[in-house]
Amino acid sequence: MSEIALRNVSRQFDPEHYGVKDFNLDIHDKEFVIFVGPSGCGKSTTLRLIAGLEEITDGELWIDGQLCNYLEPKERGMAMVFQNYALYPNMTVYGNLAYALKIRKVPKKEIQERVHQVAKILEIESLLDRRPSALSGGQKQRVAIGSAIIRKPKAFLMDEPLSNLDAKLRAQMRVELLKLHEQLGTTMIYVTHDQTEAMTLGTKIVVMKAGYIQQVGAPAKIYNNPINLFVAGFLGSPSMNFFKCRIKAEADNRVALVMEESGQGKKFYLSDPLTKRMGITANGRQVILGIRPEDIYDEDGARELGIMDQTENMEEIVVNREMTGAETILYFDEQNKTHAVRLKPENKTQTGDKIKLYFDMEKIHIFDPETEKNLLYREEVQ
Repeated sequence: MSEIALRNVSRQFDPEHYGVKDFNLDIHDKEFVIFVGPSGCGKSTTLRLIAGLEEITDGELWIDGQLCNYLEPKERGMAMVFQNYALYPNMTVYGNLAYALKIRKVPKKEIQERVHQVAKILEIESLLDRRPSALSGGQKQRVAIGSAIIRKPKAFLMDEPLSNLDAKLRAQMRVELLKLHEQLGTTMIYVTHDQTEAMTLGTKIVVMKAGYIQQVGAPAKIYNNPINLFVAGFLGSPSMNFFKCRIKAEADNRVALVMEESGQGKKFYLSDPLTKRMGITANGRQVILGIRPEDIYDEDGARELGIMDQTENMEEIVVNREMTGAETILYFDEQNKTHAVRLKPENKTQTGDKIKLYFDMEKIHIFDPETEKNLLYREEVQ
């Protein structure tokens, strides 16, 4: 069992700079928690604070009901997997796996049993006699993970463990880590800047920026209900599109978002429930419209969904086209930024062509340009 709680935890480096500030989080037994954010946001610092490799300046760290601020790393029952594998080059795979048990004076027979057990779980039994120099990147990472598993820790702490692998191997190792988490039933805390890893691995995501938590929740809930502009733009690939708009009250009680600087009357109509939920009725108020690439459609898709009357005059010139096999991604420029739309592979629009686009207005997000808060954020779904 491993219940970890951080209460107002801060790490101050000097009078003006914090690595982490007022960090509050409950990590429950068997959860797979992902710390995600851009470089320098404090995610690795937080992991090191939990491990005991960094000193907590303020706040409290509790592990299974015990205050652990001043416990040595070896007394916390954690195992850490690093980005650079951290293997002993002069030892075989067997030696690397067995080392943590040898220094704890575990009986030789038990060491042998546990090494083979871990090697079987990670499918590296055939590599036990090799040295790290004879292993591929993926094999080295499996050995590094095995060195952590063999200690039977309270929790696994992983600091960007897949970042040195190629794209195909990373995808494969993500699947293996999920299987491993299910098989071991142990708490895992994982640091990454890769939002694909965050979305596919975690049962809970902690999105960070500049040392502060922005939002905590299940991957799908954060993706569909971001609390602010930063979270909305960080998760998703291609990322969410943002457009500066003004609210305009029109005839027949219709409310539109008119795109600024377009010069062609590009507008998007809000449904009555959406207008009421936002609580914004001020005619002329500036807002930021956010919409994900998969929620923008071509004419065929819009007609099929019955959303053609929600968008007016959204005609764009395609500046780039990507065909991935399963989908077509088109890029267009608007308001001095490049935006993306994800369409079915049947769409044949080429670079330089014009295309009419339609927004699914039930899937949009609207942000206040000053506070950057999502005006459509729903507290109850988190």
